[in-house]
Amino acid sequence: MLSLFASLGVMSIALKPKPSLGAERISFYLPVFGEFQLSVDSLEIFAKEGKVTKEFDFYAKRFDRETLDRLRGLLQQQYEISPTIIYRLTNTPLGERFLRQLGEVVYTHPERNGIYAIRAAMILAASDPKGLTAINLMRQFPTEEIQIDSKLIFSLVKEANNYLAYNESTVKAIAQIAEEEITSQSQVDFDRLPDVRQPGDYGVERKAISFEVDRLRQTEIGLSDSFELDTDVYLPQGQTKPAPLVVITHGFTSSRGDFQYLAEHLASHGYIVLVPEHIGSDAIYKEAFLRGELSTTVSPIEFYSRPQDITTLLDEVEESELNSLINWQQVGIFGHSFGGNTALVVAGAPINQARINQECQENELSLNASMLLQCRASFLPPIDFDQRDSRIKAVIAINPVTSTALGPESMGKIEIPTMMLGGSKDIAAPFVIEQAHPFLWLKTKHKYLGVMAGGTHGYEDNKGKNNSPSGLFANPLPELRRSYLKAMSLAFFESYLGNSQSERTNYQAYLSNAYAQYISDRKLPLHLIESLTPEQLELAYGDTPPIPPIPEAISLTASLRNAISPETEENVLAQIRKTKTLKVAMRSDTAPFSYVDDRENEWTGYCGDLADSFGEYLEQRLNIAAGIKVIKLSSSLENRFELVRDNTVHLECGPNTITPDKQDIVFSNPFLISGTRFLVAKNNAAKVDRELTGIRVGVLYGSTNADFLQENYPQAEAVYFRGKEGRVDAIEATVDGNIDAFISDGVLLQGEIEQQNLPLKNYLLTPEQPLTCNFYGLILPEGQSKWKSLVNDFIAQKNREIQNRWLRDYSAQTLSDADYCLNRLTE
Repeated sequence: MLSLFASLGVMSIALKPKPSLGAERISFYLPVFGEFQLSVDSLEIFAKEGKVTKEFDFYAKRFDRETLDRLRGLLQQQYEISPTIIYRLTNTPLGERFLRQLGEVVYTHPERNGIYAIRAAMILAASDPKGLTAINLMRQFPTEEIQIDSKLIFSLVKEANNYLAYNESTVKAIAQIAEEEITSQSQVDFDRLPDVRQPGDYGVERKAISFEVDRLRQTEIGLSDSFELDTDVYLPQGQTKPAPLVVITHGFTSSRGDFQYLAEHLASHGYIVLVPEHIGSDAIYKEAFLRGELSTTVSPIEFYSRPQDITTLLDEVEESELNSLINWQQVGIFGHSFGGNTALVVAGAPINQARINQECQENELSLNASMLLQCRASFLPPIDFDQRDSRIKAVIAINPVTSTALGPESMGKIEIPTMMLGGSKDIAAPFVIEQAHPFLWLKTKHKYLGVMAGGTHGYEDNKGKNNSPSGLFANPLPELRRSYLKAMSLAFFESYLGNSQSERTNYQAYLSNAYAQYISDRKLPLHLIESLTPEQLELAYGDTPPIPPIPEAISLTASLRNAISPETEENVLAQIRKTKTLKVAMRSDTAPFSYVDDRENEWTGYCGDLADSFGEYLEQRLNIAAGIKVIKLSSSLENRFELVRDNTVHLECGPNTITPDKQDIVFSNPFLISGTRFLVAKNNAAKVDRELTGIRVGVLYGSTNADFLQENYPQAEAVYFRGKEGRVDAIEATVDGNIDAFISDGVLLQGEIEQQNLPLKNYLLTPEQPLTCNFYGLILPEGQSKWKSLVNDFIAQKNREIQNRWLRDYSAQTLSDADYCLNRLTE
């Protein structure tokens, strides 16, 4: 899927000044020179015959032969894809994001994004007997003329050229550094050493195991509350002592069988290898989506679920008969593409929500196709995603996607030996952006970076795969690439998971550019280095790199920088600066968000902590050396909006469901996702049927749940509870049997049950999937955009830390609700 979107993006850029598309002609405007046009007929003649018409010659003579040949290949390329699949792909959030970005360049009118025209042309072209080609796409465009933002297209062309030059200079720099490292390494006669590309001495047995996992997951049959974690196990036959273990995690829309050759190779050398199937992002899931059985390309929660698969698998294996066969001090992980991200997360690099939120806000067309996938993580709930598994002692990431989903802040947290490999012609996960730069961010002592000059993204055979443009997604020399992978993986794992220090030392010789050169083929050169600096990259490029090797630290947005300027700030900020006081309202009846600790008679909970932390944050951002006093005021379900509307407080913190119909107030970005459920006593559960006819259901008066109950269960007998003790009274009524059920947000129900010291095992929260999706936001005054930007920036940077202190016990339910709700939101 990423390949199709990436190729279309490359196609639009490759057309360069011979602008992009057009039903009969393509039109673009150049300052000073005026308007230019090019007929589709001229492009079609060039595509079919290679002939350059007089009209096209004006543009063609500005390109070298290689560029023209590449253009002709792109114009001729036919994509074997049905109009139904085009429709499904381009109506997903991932596909729509790409089309909207492309629509900023190609459109029917300068003030109208071209997304719908491009989508219609793609569907019509795929329906035509001639198939989906660039020429046919132009012919099917819904207007006689296609207009191009020439300024933006030339900017993209310049960006592409700069990137290609930088990519080339980076690969050359790595090759040069690798040569220099050879001179500092002791000379080794590799002819006398075992060939690590060849199978080992052990026979290999492969068997399948499966574990049922009780966790909500988007699967090939839709959203499921449990799934089978299917895993292939490769066992070395005749191994008499506990063996080292390697887990292999596959990429997006791939499957566990794609790296069978590597699993068998490692097992033949004495390793036990586990290869799980990531059911929410594998090849079977992709096929189900393309058949129209699913509406979600990939769930954002997959960024969490994949690492969780690894930890769950290791936990289950430790409890199985395989446990005694494994040396648990010698566990490594290998991942490719999305699996490379998974491997690095398990190795200690948490998903970087702050950077994701910063980088994924722009709607600009990017040359980095992997951003389409990485930005799906911007929908993740703001909770702790540190999923490091201490059992993992070494990691290999092949073509990983890292730049935004992890970033320098997370990559720097990896403490174990790390190897990263990439291909210089990978356009799905570009080498410089996704591997070379992230290598700079690693702080671990033992690290390696390898590049296959001319390598692409995949490691599978291309037999029968004819739907990608020539040279763009082809997998050149697959057997050679696999031999490189076998050698590097075995040498790395033996060096850091070996049974003894002597064994590890013996394999260190293979982790050198000398050995890389020894096995390298000039058709696909392999280079391996252990160190790299930004200065070396800049020197090789001969100028400041077009993409900073070390990105700017996560910082304030431009609007937020304006927000903290005394000259431009609005009423709230001006008031806080003047009074050095922050006023925050919160309720006393919403554990774990906010409640009064009876022993200390103080505010406690998530909101109290948030208020204090936000006060400290404002001191720094507003540069108030004298400090800010935080005043916490009491609010209620009835007056929470009024307190903000009347400027009594600067914000209200609580379980406030974001709704668009509130007058004179706005909400911050969501800080938590919860869902509505019924609380029932287990001994009374049988009475609560689906219709709730005649069932006495307690609900807080004036809440969104009260509206929901009335609209969806009018046959139920609503019993209203009011005031600050309303939730307490409702739960007591449920316990005493005075009502049959109490409807409220799941997190609040659990929090109050704990407050009352009730045994949760005696009660049910039903149904398993939430009745509603409640996105909680802070209540803010309307018309204060700079204040809202500041609050949202604080949430992005600090929310996870505060949630870890107060909401960690609810994280399992929160993730489950988030997975369900986000898949509904992004369908």
